Amino acid sequence: METVEWDDVQALVLNGYPKLTKSAFLLWRFVPDQQIAAKRWIADMTNRLMRADGLEDDSDAEPGSVATPVNLPALKNLHNKTSHTHSITAVNLALTATGLTALGVAGGELAFFATEFQEGMAPAPANGQPFSRRSSALGDVDANSPVQWEWGGWENPPIDGVLLLYASTPQALERLVAHELTAMQGAANPVRPQSIPDGDPPVLKSWIDRDKPREHFGFRDGISQPLIKGTPAANEASAKQTQISVVNPGEFLLGYLNERNARVTFAHQARGEHTDLQDRDLGRNGTYLVFRQLEQDVPAFNAFVASTAERLHGTADTMAQDQVAAQLLGRRRNGDPLIRPPADSTSGNEPRNDFLYYFEDRAGLQCPVGAHVRRANPRDALGPDPETALDLSRMHRIIRRSRLYGERLLPDSTQNTTDTATEKRGLHFICLNSDIAGQFEMIQHTWMNNEHFDRLYDETDPLSHYRGPNRMTIQSRPANVRLTDLPRFVTVRGGAYFFMPGITALRALAQ
Repeated sequence: METVEWDDVQALVLNGYPKLTKSAFLLWRFVPDQQIAAKRWIADMTNRLMRADGLEDDSDAEPGSVATPVNLPALKNLHNKTSHTHSITAVNLALTATGLTALGVAGGELAFFATEFQEGMAPAPANGQPFSRRSSALGDVDANSPVQWEWGGWENPPIDGVLLLYASTPQALERLVAHELTAMQGAANPVRPQSIPDGDPPVLKSWIDRDKPREHFGFRDGISQPLIKGTPAANEASAKQTQISVVNPGEFLLGYLNERNARVTFAHQARGEHTDLQDRDLGRNGTYLVFRQLEQDVPAFNAFVASTAERLHGTADTMAQDQVAAQLLGRRRNGDPLIRPPADSTSGNEPRNDFLYYFEDRAGLQCPVGAHVRRANPRDALGPDPETALDLSRMHRIIRRSRLYGERLLPDSTQNTTDTATEKRGLHFICLNSDIAGQFEMIQHTWMNNEHFDRLYDETDPLSHYRGPNRMTIQSRPANVRLTDLPRFVTVRGGAYFFMPGITALRALAQ
């Protein structure tokens, strides 16, 4: 089994910083004709980025400065050994294709990066077409069109990179944002999303709730994450969970074997073009970062759930609404799957995640075939046989590091002010993968937006249907239940493809 060079990997791959509940995403563009300043800034950043080394608990690790831990053991020790958590922060950095170009990556060297990354999430349409092939595949059309995005897209300033900033308190986050804005002066300028007023810091602020880790529709989030082979979590997984969730490092990090037993490497990529760069591998220990801002229409979702509960169950009480909501998602609001556990199950307090659709609910009578989580991760349901289906599903996993934005809308509408009810809210969707086309885009196009997913024929994902039919079938006996005219619950407001390099690669870029 390969050993990952975790000391060269940015920590977001392994850790979503659940204790650093406040976050901000700072989009930026390099100052033109200031490559030396840009490289100096990147070189400085490499000394401050949070690294993933130290998977095991190292009680003797040196935490360093309280304000600037730079690896996971230091971060963990600060959480465990000091009550002064007010200044704990973490920083990660990712670049777009134009950002790499600004740092001198060109020609054959740039060609080693994925085509999807080079083209970007929202390439401009060609030959008079209203949308590019990628926008159509992702469902970024109509209300989701890149022409209407608040950042990224067709009408906004180009983006060269993003700083992902995390802190334990609002005050610590404010100081961190101010520090980074000062540090980048002369090298990069912030790109202000349209929704950010001129008087506010030019960042996308977001948050998570440690006590109630639920997204705005009310569902517990972040349950079904893949486990990277060789990590403690993967080593401790049960045999069944290993079969479902443990994935080779190469599915998320370049330079390692993936589930196809192949290795994506950029070694010697520059040979014959730049003799002084012959041996640098800009891909190794890096990962592609997909970032999409997804606005959630919570009032529309709540109203649809209530009216559907009344129609199907004759009542809109909490139990009936929760049942409808669970059938749309595929899990209950507390995270429990709709697939009933076996009689001898000992899953404990955490939501069960070792279920299989083919063996436990082939017909979709417990979890509808078109439910959101079943589309996002079909497990053993799609393929010539269940074992092959599981093998295939492991080739399309993504690590999710999403955060919420906007104030939470309380279930009791009487507790919400007018401003709260009308405020924009949603998800800063962030995922990591080593193959944008085979992982994120495949999930989006072939599973989420596919009208013919797993024996269905005219419906797309019920929660995030970006285009196409707004219908859903709930498998039932003696007859299926057909839901029609689902409102648009999610609208894309921005997005871009980034590459999060390893520390060594960043230092090479800064030379």
